[in-house]
Amino acid sequence: MTKTATGIKHVAMYLRISQEKKSENVETLANHRDILEEYCKENGLTYEVYGEVLSGGASEMEARPQLQKLLNEIEMFDAIIVMELSRLSRNGYISEVVLKQCQDYDKPIITPVHTYDLANNNNDVLTFRFGSIIASQEHALIGKRSKANKIQMSKAGLHISGNVPFGYRRNNKIKKLEIYEPEADIVRLIFKLHSDGLGSYKIRDILNEASYKSAKGLAFNLPSIKRIIRNEAYRGAVVFNDRKRVKEGGKYVYKTIQTYITENAHEPIIEPAAWYKSNKIREARAEEALKNRERSVTEVTMLKDLLYCGCCGKKLTIRKDSKSGKNYVKVCDALLPYSTKKCGNAGILLEYVIDDVKEKLEAHRIELEEQLDQILALDTSGIEHSLAETVAQLERQLVEQQKQSKKLIEIALLDIFTHEELAAKKQEITNNIESLQAGLEDARREQTEINLKGIEDKLRDVIETIEHFKDLDSIRQNEQLKTIIKQIRYYRQMPPEIRALSARIDERKYYPFRLEIEYI
Repeated sequence: MTKTATGIKHVAMYLRISQEKKSENVETLANHRDILEEYCKENGLTYEVYGEVLSGGASEMEARPQLQKLLNEIEMFDAIIVMELSRLSRNGYISEVVLKQCQDYDKPIITPVHTYDLANNNNDVLTFRFGSIIASQEHALIGKRSKANKIQMSKAGLHISGNVPFGYRRNNKIKKLEIYEPEADIVRLIFKLHSDGLGSYKIRDILNEASYKSAKGLAFNLPSIKRIIRNEAYRGAVVFNDRKRVKEGGKYVYKTIQTYITENAHEPIIEPAAWYKSNKIREARAEEALKNRERSVTEVTMLKDLLYCGCCGKKLTIRKDSKSGKNYVKVCDALLPYSTKKCGNAGILLEYVIDDVKEKLEAHRIELEEQLDQILALDTSGIEHSLAETVAQLERQLVEQQKQSKKLIEIALLDIFTHEELAAKKQEITNNIESLQAGLEDARREQTEINLKGIEDKLRDVIETIEHFKDLDSIRQNEQLKTIIKQIRYYRQMPPEIRALSARIDERKYYPFRLEIEYI
């Protein structure tokens, strides 16, 4: 090691596997971690782990949240340890960002075979940059070769590697799709029900009530029904979309630049005429649904984007009744996880929920004024109790998010969601964990050294917001609520005998609901 490297005691361990390499999976990540942990143990190093699953060629730092976090916290460490340099990035821009941070803060990069002293050794800098160029070029060439191969396969009517459509099996010898009758019958039923005028919601319910299962042995969901109806593979065609990554409106998006379609590539499950008929119905229905949504679109209500189902956690939808013109909270019909059962959290007129929120806001204002009086009287016992409750609540929420993070790998293995959906969910959980950790750190700090002036100012701001709340229009009310409320959890689970009654019967019409408000 160089002179700089001899003083290394605490390192940042960076782990990454690529979505693009089929050979890399959770085990790869674990193997890399084992090797680096063994290295740290042999050299007496302590470490903190930063790990993520994404494409090594991602060209925006925003797409690399863990690497970005590591670089922001680089002063906490003596060095960065990584399996190999290409694990940091196969993109030239990000490699230069890493290099500059390591040079500015005099932090070497350690691999099991070499330590790169980027701040003091020009040879190491050249090796780092040369390796980055090779890795970046390799990434680009792999992408081009892979795309050219997929285009050629699609033109030959071969099934391109990836998910095999439900109802087919891939013959690996001839690389073509072959009908798998036990599932193909379900596909035919889906198209028949759709041609008979049923929508995706009803088709999903019929399949699940009949105990039909998807290829993964799970209940059917709405996205899977819609994908089956749209999929041209069922009419015997192979379709490949050649997409290009471009920047629009400050964000990178993938745009289709050319579509390759090979007809009669394999035996169809649905005759082409029937497929086209069904999709014509789908397009007409989608157009009509769009018109209906436009007619039923609500104005910005007081509770826009704040109301969540207390039973399953999904964001609730607010709709306007086309007949009465009144807004209502739509029943939550999301499927419960790993189940064919719907959530069923019943809806209600929005005005009832708004009235209850206003009552709770007023009660909250009174509580805050009491806390403010305690501060002014230098009696912090009530505040300390409130902080203790806040810490306990944040700890519970953090444990729950950490459980969800661990379950994400299990969900990924089930192949229920797309890479984009999994990435979005992973990012959402990561953001939630970081937010909760930050909130927990702040709450604990306030416990040890109560900032009376800061708390006093915050209480006055919230009290003032609530006091002037009733004088605002719904748009401004919604804006103000979002500054003091994180979410409102809504519960209205009816017993079967109540749900069976007509909505006009008072016993059902006025069946109680419950709200839980989580304040910021």
